[in-house]
Amino acid sequence: MNVLEENLADYKTDFPKSWSFLWSPEEAEKISEEHKDQIHFLNKKGTEIVKEYLNSSKMLGYSTGTDWSPFTKGYFKTESKFQVYENCDSEIKKWLYNLGIPFDKYVFVDSDNSGQAIMMTWKMVIKYWDGMFFATDLVIFDGSLNWALFYYHESQLFFGKDNVFDKEAEFEKNLEQNKLMNEIKNRLK
Repeated sequence: MNVLEENLADYKTDFPKSWSFLWSPEEAEKISEEHKDQIHFLNKKGTEIVKEYLNSSKMLGYSTGTDWSPFTKGYFKTESKFQVYENCDSEIKKWLYNLGIPFDKYVFVDSDNSGQAIMMTWKMVIKYWDGMFFATDLVIFDGSLNWALFYYHESQLFFGKDNVFDKEAEFEKNLEQNKLMNEIKNRLK
C-alpha cells in the first residue's frame, strides 16, 4: 500500500444502505466475503480526501471540440477510448484487462452512485464494471496519478496514462499533494 492507501484505510465504512455500483443494499450484502475484503467504501471524510487529492492533481480538465476528453489537455501522453454498448461484457473486460493494471492494485473511485468514494482492487473494477459504468460520470485512479479511467455518462470510457512532465505544473501539484498528505497525517494523530 502507498501512503494515500494507508491513510485512507482509517476512513473505511460499512457498505451503504443505499444503491451503489453493487446495486441494492440487499444485493451488495450477498457478494462473497473475498470480494467484500477488496471493496472499501469511504466515509464522508475519506470521500473528501479522495476528491481533494484528485482535484490537486489538475488531471481533469474537460477539453472541448471534436476530440473531447475529460482530461486536461496534455496531462497524459497516451489516451484511449472504449464505447460501452449492450452485451459488451467480454469485450469491456478484455479492454480493462489489457490496460495492464495489476489485479491486486488498489484504486480509488470518485464517486459512486451512493455518493461515497471507494478504495478497491482493480480486479473488483473489472468484476463489477456494469454497476459502475452506468448513467453517472466517475473517475478511477491510483495514488500515483500516472493513469486514470473516466466513465462519461454517454457510455464512453476514457483511459489516460503516462503523465507529461511539466516542471512548474509538477511543482505546484506536488506542493498541493504534500500539503494534503500532511493534513491527512495530522488528522490521524
